[in-house]
Amino acid sequence: MDIKDKLAAFFAEEGLPLKGSFLVAVSGGPDSMALLDLMRRLPGNFSLAAAHLDHQLRPDSWEEGRVLRAYCRKYQIPLYESVWPKSLHPRRGLEAAAREYRYGFLLATARQIKADCLLTAHHGDDLLENILLKLIRSGIPREMNSLKPVSRRGPVKLVRPLLAFSKAELLAYAAAAGLDYVEDSTNSEDITARNRLRREVIPLLKAENPGILANACRFSQEMTAAEDYFARTAASLPAPQALFGGWRIPRAASEAETELFKAYLENFVQKKYNKRVQFSRRLLASGQSQEKAGLHLQLYQKHYWLYPAKQPPAAARQAVEADRPFWFQGRCFLLSRTRMDRPCLAVLSFPGKLSAGSLPAGQRLRLGDGHRAKSKKLFAAAGIPLVLRGNCLSLFAGLEAVYVEGCYQQP
Repeated sequence: MDIKDKLAAFFAEEGLPLKGSFLVAVSGGPDSMALLDLMRRLPGNFSLAAAHLDHQLRPDSWEEGRVLRAYCRKYQIPLYESVWPKSLHPRRGLEAAAREYRYGFLLATARQIKADCLLTAHHGDDLLENILLKLIRSGIPREMNSLKPVSRRGPVKLVRPLLAFSKAELLAYAAAAGLDYVEDSTNSEDITARNRLRREVIPLLKAENPGILANACRFSQEMTAAEDYFARTAASLPAPQALFGGWRIPRAASEAETELFKAYLENFVQKKYNKRVQFSRRLLASGQSQEKAGLHLQLYQKHYWLYPAKQPPAAARQAVEADRPFWFQGRCFLLSRTRMDRPCLAVLSFPGKLSAGSLPAGQRLRLGDGHRAKSKKLFAAAGIPLVLRGNCLSLFAGLEAVYVEGCYQQP
């Protein structure tokens, strides 16, 4: 199949019509220049623009912009350029920081020009490198499958149309089309694990099996199908409930099959905290606690709770006045003299003034029969874990607690 037909087939198979506005991320190297030129030649009712970030990581990085400006000027393609200031270059984690800044610029540009799709030139060799690199670093399948053909970043579709193409195909196309491009000299240096894989390991794998890039694509497709299935099924389960600075997981979710519950939790964490985590199947199956990426998962009184492992200290008491909002542990409350249309936590009748804060440990609470009960018993009966009890709003009349959120109201 002709390389242009192969590219057109990608858009047809992914259900992406060749219309609207496309922004191509171009580094000035052979892969992205080939993608830009292929898109320019592709028939369709779409506008085309290019975006380039000079990372300033090499003395000759300016040359990439020169080549790209000449190409875009020749074919009247709008070009959006920026630089990554050297003052923002970190001493460690340079590759990750460069990627984060680059995508920030690309997505901001895509939103600015209202592009429907942002296209990057990741190809089959990149896909194989990514699978191997993530296998070495974490072995988490979701991370190994992070280079997907189509994904979404907010309102922008992120499209990688060259994953079924080899580096050799793109170099051959660039040569045949007479494209000018700049080779990144650092790609030939064994300074990163990615470069070492590219130069030493992948050639050996290709010699062992020339079809290994197709296998990498097949792995990605199978993983994407499995992730999509679990994501759709998990989305049908009830959502976690925000309570006391944490999240209480509905039993309908926690009682699902372990693999589905695992996907449910991981998808929620990624959506809510923008963190990729992998919970232990063994610990989930046995109901044991576990901590991932600063989040603690705990089974307490037949409910799973998910909350930040680092919790704020207990809040000191503060005087509160009627009809004036006050803050407690990052949440805003209002004590009103009149009933309001919106839902309320409690209706209280009391003499004098109130104060608000965290309930001191060991405090006893008066019951309707005149006896007093330890607060920990009431917290336990309400299923509130120990670590979250300081986040439960407590109201005091003098030293007497008249209300404790979630578990107590003075008779």
